[in-house]
Amino acid sequence: MAKKQINYSDLSSKELEILKSIYVDLKVKSMNIDDLKAFVIEHISLQINNTIGNDEELEAWQEMEEFFKDEFENTIKDIQIKMHGKNHERTNIDIEGSNLVIEDKVEDKKIDMWED
Repeated sequence: MAKKQINYSDLSSKELEILKSIYVDLKVKSMNIDDLKAFVIEHISLQINNTIGNDEELEAWQEMEEFFKDEFENTIKDIQIKMHGKNHERTNIDIEGSNLVIEDKVEDKKIDMWED
């Protein structure tokens, strides 16, 4: 007779909560520093870059403002200066040692000299 496989629905809410806590704790402890960094980068990136609507955008804005603290406005100004000075599709931005390459998604538009 085959043994019935246990399923999450077989556990009480509290048992499932404890199992999840144990999993999270052991999963994090089993990851090395590079794995942890990659994981955090992926999740923060998804959280910040995939904002939808004004409420989520405002929440992401507040989180970034809290992180940058007194340097928030200077960071924004640095980005604006570097973005306005660009003449090509790739812009290198170095802010506090974090070198980012921003791809400009604006396509080149060809102007027809016959159009008014």
